[in-house]
Amino acid sequence: MEVEAKIKEDMKKLGCTCEKQLALAFHLYIYLVDKKLMYDTEYCYNKDIDKLYIVARTSKHDKLNIYVPVPTDFSINMGYINQLQENLCTVETGPGINLAFIETDFTVVIYTFTKGILDRPSVERMDQIKRKQEQRKFINSELKKKKDTIVKDALDGGDVDD
Repeated sequence: MEVEAKIKEDMKKLGCTCEKQLALAFHLYIYLVDKKLMYDTEYCYNKDIDKLYIVARTSKHDKLNIYVPVPTDFSINMGYINQLQENLCTVETGPGINLAFIETDFTVVIYTFTKGILDRPSVERMDQIKRKQEQRKFINSELKKKKDTIVKDALDGGDVDD
């Protein structure tokens, strides 16, 4: 418990006063260091949004990743994720942020959110894409059915209509 007390005291010195945030961040920190064997693992605090988070590398040469501990009973929306990305993401970390959902039994599930990867296509565009895929599938199946005939005709020079 000596190590836990020291780490939580260091986290408090950064400016975090919320005991729940301290407990979640401590657990996430230990999880990333001991279970995931992350490199350069550090805890950080952003006073503008009152958020304690962890940065770490998955390997020595990877970029830093941001891990934000979130209790599973906390309501998440895109506004919250955007706020985290705007306040925590840097050039060094890139536009991605990892939300580490922590259950009451300290089970951790991590989801990555990356800003600007891809805009979701409209419903009309999705329908158009689906129709094209169905057409391709139909044409491919017809070609497969008639493959032997097509190959035979190609090798024989085919029939010439008069």
